[in-house]
Amino acid sequence: MEINQFANMSKDLYTQIKFVENLVKGDSYKEARKRLSTAEETCNNLESLMSPDNRIQKNIVNNRRQEITWIQDAIQQGTAKAKAKPVRKRISKSK
Repeated sequence: MEINQFANMSKDLYTQIKFVENLVKGDSYKEARKRLSTAEETCNNLESLMSPDNRIQKNIVNNRRQEITWIQDAIQQGTAKAKAKPVRKRISKSK
């Protein structure tokens, strides 16, 4: 039963990560940050289900953690860019 539970949670985590990636691509950083915290929690739960000697499960968890790290970096870069946008000054028409 643990194997099925690990597989189901792994699929769920994969889906969550892909959803967050799409939010980041769509510049929805605030929503992505919220959803990413849920994905991190799922990743921790997945790690708790992992068998200590199962290298495949270790690789799956490590890969998901790496993806989460990349998404966090993308969110930070995206929010930094959004804050750094130059302000356009209004050009007044002179007669």
